[in-house]
Amino acid sequence: MIDRKKLKVLHLARWYPNKFDPMPGLFIQRHIEAANIYCECGVVYTHLVRKDWDSVSSFVTEISMINGVPTAKVYYKGANRYLGPLGKIINIYRFYKANRIGIGVIKSELEGIDLLHIHILTRLGLIGLYYKLTKGIPYIVTEHWSRYLDVTSGFKGVFRKFITRVVVRYASAVTAVTKNLADSMQMHGLKNLNYLILPNVVDNVFVKYNPKKKENNKVNFLHVSCFEDKSKNISGLLRVIKELSLERDDFIFTMVGEGIDMVDMVQYSKKLGIDEAKLRFTGLLEGKNLVDEMNNADMLVIFSHYENFPVVINESLSLGVPVIATRVGGIPERVNKRNGILVKPGDESQLLYELGAYLNGKRKFNIRNIHKEFAKEFSADRIGVKLNEMYDKAIND
Repeated sequence: MIDRKKLKVLHLARWYPNKFDPMPGLFIQRHIEAANIYCECGVVYTHLVRKDWDSVSSFVTEISMINGVPTAKVYYKGANRYLGPLGKIINIYRFYKANRIGIGVIKSELEGIDLLHIHILTRLGLIGLYYKLTKGIPYIVTEHWSRYLDVTSGFKGVFRKFITRVVVRYASAVTAVTKNLADSMQMHGLKNLNYLILPNVVDNVFVKYNPKKKENNKVNFLHVSCFEDKSKNISGLLRVIKELSLERDDFIFTMVGEGIDMVDMVQYSKKLGIDEAKLRFTGLLEGKNLVDEMNNADMLVIFSHYENFPVVINESLSLGVPVIATRVGGIPERVNKRNGILVKPGDESQLLYELGAYLNGKRKFNIRNIHKEFAKEFSADRIGVKLNEMYDKAIND
C-alpha cells in the first residue's frame, strides 16, 4: 500500500482562478488544498486568450506555489474566429499542448505522478484516459457542471456523449457535489461503479467564525451570486423586494457580487423605484469582508431558476445563517425545515409570503445548532480525509 503522505496527485482543472478572473473554480481550488493536507498535490490549468495577446509565443506559462500547492497556469493564444472549423481544431490542439506543457512542469515539481484527478469533463478526461491506458496511472473525475441537469439542456452531441461515457466508465471513481447531479449524470448514461457525493469545501474563515445573535433593529436579508440573471433570477428577486418594501420598512436587502448583469440589475432596481434605504449593492466582496457581511445577515436568499449547488449556501449554514432558496438542483439535499425554507423556482408570490412570515416571527431557527452541524461537515480537513480515502482505494484496487 502506498503511503498517503507520499501520494502524488496531479489535478487537471477546467476552471480555476486566473489573471483575468479570480472567481472561476474557487471551489476546485479549495478541494485541491483540502486534498493537499494529506498528500502532495499539483495543479495544471490552461486558459484560452483571444484578445490582448502580447507574447510572440502561442503559450505563456505561469508557475507559482499557491497555498502550498505547485501550480502551472498555461495561457494559450486562441485562433482567429474567422477560421471557422479550422480555428476550432487549432484551439483543441493548443488546449492539449498547453496541458502537456503544464503537466511536464508539475510532474517535475512532484517528482512523479501516482494518480490524476480530473476536474470537469470532457476534454480533460481524455488525458486521464490516456494516462490510464498507456501508463497504468488511475484517474478520478469530479464534476461540478450543471449542463447535465435537464433544465439546462447543455449536454449535447453524439460524439461528446460517447467520449464522456467512455471516460467516466474507466475512471476509478466519480464524485459530484450533489446527489442530484450524480443522478442526472447517470441518466445520461455516464455509468461508473463508484459514484461518490463530495460537497464543496467551506473556507476556514467561515468554519472558525462564532455565530452571533443580531442586534439590529432591521432584519438583514442577504443575496450573494455572480449576477447572471438567466440562472440566478435576480430580476425576479428585485421585484419581490419592491413588493415587500411597499408593505413594510423593517428590513434591508444586501446584494453581494458582480457579473455580466450587474449594471443591468442596478438599473432595473432603480426602474422599479426600490427605496435605496432598503436595498444596497456592495459589488464583489472576498475574504474577511465577505464573512463579515454574511455573519451580519439574518437570512440568505437564493431565488435561482436552476442550480447545481451554490457554495454560498454551505458558507451561510456554516455561519449559522438560515437560507431561503428555490427547490432546484441539489439545494433540497442541504436546506430543510431546521435550517431554512424552500420555495418554488420563479414563484414570486411564495417568496414574498415566506419573507413576510420570517419578518413576522413565524419562521424561527437555532443559529448555533445550524453552525455546529455544518461547520464540521464542510471543513477542509473533513473533505481532505474523504478525498484521500478515495485516492488510496483508487491506487490499491
